[in-house]
Amino acid sequence: MNLFEIGKEKKLQKTVRVLVYPNITFQEDLEKDSYIQVVKKQIKLLNSIRDDLWFYMILPCPVPSLNFPNVTQWFIDFETYPPTMRSQFRVDIIRKMLGHHIDIDLVMSHLPEHTHQLVNTLYNVTHHVPPVFGYSHWTDVKQVVAWPKDSFLQNITGLLEYDTCYLNTQYQKDLIINQATETFNENTISKLDKILNVQHLGVDKDDIVEDINENPEKIIVFNHRPDTYKHFKQFITLTDKLWKQRQDFKVWVPLLDKSNREYVIVDKFDKDLYYKKLQNCCVGFSPKQTYGGWSIATTDGLMNGLPYIMYDDTYYKELNPTADFFTTDEDALLLLDSYLDTPRRNLQAKRSLKYVREKLVYADEMLRMSYLIDRLLSKQKMMGDSEKLNEITHYIRKSGTVTKQEMMGFVGWGRGIKWSPYRRALMKHPNIYDSNGENPTYSWKD
Repeated sequence: MNLFEIGKEKKLQKTVRVLVYPNITFQEDLEKDSYIQVVKKQIKLLNSIRDDLWFYMILPCPVPSLNFPNVTQWFIDFETYPPTMRSQFRVDIIRKMLGHHIDIDLVMSHLPEHTHQLVNTLYNVTHHVPPVFGYSHWTDVKQVVAWPKDSFLQNITGLLEYDTCYLNTQYQKDLIINQATETFNENTISKLDKILNVQHLGVDKDDIVEDINENPEKIIVFNHRPDTYKHFKQFITLTDKLWKQRQDFKVWVPLLDKSNREYVIVDKFDKDLYYKKLQNCCVGFSPKQTYGGWSIATTDGLMNGLPYIMYDDTYYKELNPTADFFTTDEDALLLLDSYLDTPRRNLQAKRSLKYVREKLVYADEMLRMSYLIDRLLSKQKMMGDSEKLNEITHYIRKSGTVTKQEMMGFVGWGRGIKWSPYRRALMKHPNIYDSNGENPTYSWKD
């Protein structure tokens, strides 16, 4: 039984409490932000594997799709411009958000630039020093940053706080390691190399279509952000050339607000209709990127039977090595023209869908993450037999059920105590449980 089945019912268990720190870059519509899409999928899959997790998620505002039974949403204001957001850690609000009443066993951080300060704040406020794991979706490597005062060193400082940090591609890891060697010694580089692990962002198998649509409309899809780093202007220049050759197709750009080109459509849908629209399109376009991360937009299309032509670089070959790749505009034009007219499109669509089903199912990665969670918990320092631990244990047994706040009041501990080792000892005790719920509640069961 998982938490989707038991709902809000209190359950005696060894609850693992995880603080999730975000990396939000598209506040115009949070449901379409790539971080939200990733973490939503992760929680859903982890909940299907185990039922002992409780997530505290820091967000700029409520996100309905994250209303899982085992999720608490906390809200703070984030700057909307990503470089500014990465440089501003709201310690004042974070301090008020946390307190004696909260236990944190693990930190899942998606923003290394804030992680060092987050760990310090956690210790100062909650007396926890939890292991850190998570993701780095973006790093200010010099190949992609135009501004002189980048946050690369801040990013690395944060990464060194992690036990394990996942990257979307090997390409991304190579960029980070290569630049880090210019500043850090061999020992630090070796540590960084062990921390950084590649985890491709896969798809939920329940979202994969059974088969392709063999009679799609002649629609070319650009479902990425229409920004400079996605080379959107270059893409439009390319489709302008194609329009001069033939006027029997449309281009769908769902994240574009408006266009003065007659062949461009900007229809917007909820997730289900968005997927259905992708299924009815002919071909997707994966552009050259100034940063070789992952492309959730591309996997959205692939799992819906939409084939993509992709810019010829290693980050796309990690995503789908079976695709047709282009280097020049001429190559791209020939491929788009061919996909609009020939059986090549359906053959490639079937090939790509097979690859997604065999190689990009995210559940396998989440199973490995579940093992990581257990490993991190087992590595934490645990308080051995002591007079104070025995006193706390007796108090829980006598009371039956106590909150974390009541326990702190009972022992009279203030800000100077390191609580994490005591919590680990209590969670190892055969008769003591932390009931699932927003606030830690320690219960005795014979």
